[in-house]
Amino acid sequence: MKRCPQCLFIYPETDERCDFDQTPLVVFNEAEIDAAPKPHARKKFTILFILAAAVITIGVFAVYFGLKAKAEQTVTNAPVAATPEPQQQPTPSPSPSASPSPSPSPTAKPSPVRVATSHTTASVDPVSTSGPGIGMRRGGKPVILLTSGGKIDADEVWRTRDGVWYRKNGIVTLLQSGRVKAIVSR
Repeated sequence: MKRCPQCLFIYPETDERCDFDQTPLVVFNEAEIDAAPKPHARKKFTILFILAAAVITIGVFAVYFGLKAKAEQTVTNAPVAATPEPQQQPTPSPSPSASPSPSPSPTAKPSPVRVATSHTTASVDPVSTSGPGIGMRRGGKPVILLTSGGKIDADEVWRTRDGVWYRKNGIVTLLQSGRVKAIVSR
């Protein structure tokens, strides 16, 4: 049997050079091969590689979860806009024929406060995605002229702070205000 003196790989008698490092092979007998020290370099390298990969993976997860916790803390500490309290709906008074019991004395209810919303409407028509004819004006259907030169024939158009909304064939779509040149009637 032959063995490479560099990598200690064992070859048959017919081979002359090591397949890995091209070193000339040296003849050994079985007793010398068994007594020779075994290479542990690959085993040590494998263990070091696995440990390094584990440390890097743990570090990446630590950074990820640290940044995630910081982002959640930032969101939690962000100022929250005050939401208006819901308006109380007036309860219907019972009809006189409903029961013979006396009605309670009327209490003064505060008048409902109108809460401003972020949407302002250009039309008083209802916003609906139902069938044709809903929300149509007497002056004809609106046409949206775009800054790019195109136009959109719509069933209904209204402006909000978000942009220009339009309904066409039951589908409601938002256009950014910068894309709209004008709104005219046909």
